[in-house]
Parts: sequence; C-alpha cells; structure tokens
Amino acid sequence: MEQIFGYIDQNADRFIKELSELVNQPTISAQQVGIEETAELLKARMTRVGIKTRIIPIEGGNPVVYGEIEGEGSKTLMFYDHYDVQPPEPIEEWESDPFNAKIRNGKIYARGVSDNKGNIVARIKAVEAFLKVRRKLPLNVKFVIEGEEEIGSPNLARFVEQNKELLKADACIWEGGPKDWLDCPTVYLGLKGLCYVELGVKGAKKDQHSSMATIIPNPAWRLVHALDTLKDDRENILIKGFYEGVEEPTREEEKLLGKIHLPEEKIKTELEIKDFLLELKGLDLVKRHLYQPTCTICGLGAGYQGKGAKTVLPREAKAKVGFRLVPNQNPFDIFKKLKKHLKNKGYSDIEVKLLGAEEPSKTPVGSEIANVVRDTAKEIYGKDPVVYPINPGSGPMHLFQKLGLSIASAGVGWTGSNGHAPNENIRIGDFIEGIKHVALILQKFGP
Repeated sequence: MEQIFGYIDQNADRFIKELSELVNQPTISAQQVGIEETAELLKARMTRVGIKTRIIPIEGGNPVVYGEIEGEGSKTLMFYDHYDVQPPEPIEEWESDPFNAKIRNGKIYARGVSDNKGNIVARIKAVEAFLKVRRKLPLNVKFVIEGEEEIGSPNLARFVEQNKELLKADACIWEGGPKDWLDCPTVYLGLKGLCYVELGVKGAKKDQHSSMATIIPNPAWRLVHALDTLKDDRENILIKGFYEGVEEPTREEEKLLGKIHLPEEKIKTELEIKDFLLELKGLDLVKRHLYQPTCTICGLGAGYQGKGAKTVLPREAKAKVGFRLVPNQNPFDIFKKLKKHLKNKGYSDIEVKLLGAEEPSKTPVGSEIANVVRDTAKEIYGKDPVVYPINPGSGPMHLFQKLGLSIASAGVGWTGSNGHAPNENIRIGDFIEGIKHVALILQKFGP
C-alpha cells in the first residue's frame, strides 16, 4: 500500500482542487438547483478515472449517478453517497461564499464539502490511486450516488426496487462518519428511522381580532393541547403501543457504548445549556441517545410572528413533528398509531400529513465489513475507532440492507464540520487520510 499512499500524497493538491470544483457547483435538491449539471460533472469525473458510469433517470425525481468497475477478486463493494446538499441559508452567517470553496487554517469551507461531496471525491480518488499504481482493483466496486437524500430520498425506494440485480454486492460503505470530540475516527453500523408529520388545525374562515377569543375557538390553543398529549414531563411518549418492539442493546453493543466519548461539559458549554434532559450523564446518556426513540416538535406556527404587536386570533395553526425510531419500529405503523391516539383523545379534527418516512437499520457488530472498516481505521489514524452500533440520525440505509448488504460508514468530516449549518468545512488532513482509509478498505475487503 506504500506506493498507493504515496500517489495520494503526491496528488493531494489536485484532489483538493477537484473537490473545490465539485462543491462550487450548487446542487440544492430542495430548490431544484444544479441537479443535472452536478450529475453530468460527476459522470465526467468518474469516467475519466476509469469507472464505467451512467446517469440513471428516475421518473418524477432526481437521477442517480451509477458507476461500476471490475476488479480481480469476486467480491463486490458498494459505495453509497448523495450529490445533493442543503440550502446554504442563512447566507449572512457564512464567512465566505458557500459555493466558492475557500481554504482557511487548513480547512476547506463550502456547502456540501462535508455532507457529502468530500466523501464522494475521497472514494473516487481511492479508486484512481489503485488504478494508477496497480492498474487493477482487488475487488469489484459499485457507486450509487443519489440526488435526493437531503429531501428524504422520496424516489430512491423505487430505484432500488427496479434495479435489484444491478445493486447486488457483498457489502456497502455508507456516506460518511466524522471524527469525534476526541478526534477519534468513528464507524456507524446503523441508522435510526424517521416518521415526520405535519399537524394542522383550522379555525374561523379568517383571522379575527383577538377580542373575539371569548367566543371564537383558537386553533393555536387546540394544537398546543393536542401536542401536550404526546409526551409527559419525564420524556415518556404517550402514544399507545409506541414502544412496542423497542429493545435494550445487546451485551456486545453495550461494550461498544462504554467506549463512546461524549465530552458532556464541553457540549453543554458550547450549546449554553445547564443540563441534558432528565439530568442524564455517562453511559445512561449515551444509551438513551442511541437506543431510545424521540418525539420532537420541529416547527410550530400560527398567527402574527413579525416585529411588534398584532392582536390577532389566527385562523389556523400548524406544527411539524419528527419521531426518530429505533430498530423494530416502523414509521408507517407509528403514523397510524399517532392518528389513532389523536382521535381517541378527541382531536379527530386535526389533519395529520405524513411528510417523510425512513425505516431503522442495523448491521451486526461482528460482520466482516464492520471489522474491516474498524481495523483499517486504526491502521490509518493510529487510534482505535469509536464504533456506534446505531447512529441517532436517519437515512435510506434500510433500502440496501433489505438487499442483503452489510453496511458500515467511513468519512472525512469532524465534529466541527458544521454540516447543514453555515461555514460547513472539512480539514484537509482528514480528507487525505480519508482517501487512504478508503484505499485500505478496498485492499483488506477484496481478497
């Protein structure tokens, strides 16, 4: 591997330039900005490296960039990534143009550089290094790079269903995994699921003077009362049957939890909070964070919210609520239980819309790909990686797990990458190490 690592070091400046060119191309799925342009750019870059690449359209959705390259061994490793990024707003909080990559203090700043374009480029360049040095990969490689992850991957399930043969592989490396608070690499073996809903209440035909609150129902109050039935002050979710199937971590998983580093005081200081919920700390904090589902009010709106006062009784009220789900929970089942709960509590008039659904997923701790990613991370970074049996975030991992793939993550970010926030960045050193990590995964998983 010494020659391959040497090639990566010798070409680091060019790799950084090519990453900068990719992030300079806006690709905002929520606003349908730059989708086709980015897909074509990726196709050209991958083809130039030697990856047989095509753009696969999805009716009603953004296309998937699919690439494959045949290697010497019989195994096949898939890389899942996404080329779409979050909107950059609020623009005024960026220190530089979010779509004009800038290097400051050893970091590359741009929207999408961490989530997820830095990982895409790292994987392509690892393949390039192998081909330039050895002319052949030790295994077959497939790339699936979608364009809708940041809007919930609404059409990916149809793509997977229609391309089962094309997507056959032995394992998959997921989109990314940042270094943790103590600068240790992390490996994620699963994701929580998601049930994301909008609750809507209608009142009078139009807004009323607030003096009418004596006799006209206020939809904002009705919505607040309905939301209050979902959870108690000890964080227990009160929907009947909500916790059915929720399990404690296995003994093997519990051992991994004890190695997860959460610098509690640093987090509280940075977030300016006095304490965590339920005054949790230590292993109990980590366990709850990873193994308990959530019910979160993500957005709440009614009436006048502008500057100054406007005494008004609003005609409608809405709330967006997200449920993060753990293995054995199903978002569609939770949605049905939520509607039944509201009906039983006397709120059948509240309109409930399902805006997003992702199933949970989890790969066994002892799977081959988990071991390879863990062992190679230690070799590259010189530190034992922190293995998360499950990630508290969500994504479409379950679609590929259902194809029989074992899945683990590896990435180029860090805790200060500011994904989804202003001044998103990655450290250049992490980017180069990340390319080497992918290359070593190809070598170790291949034979």
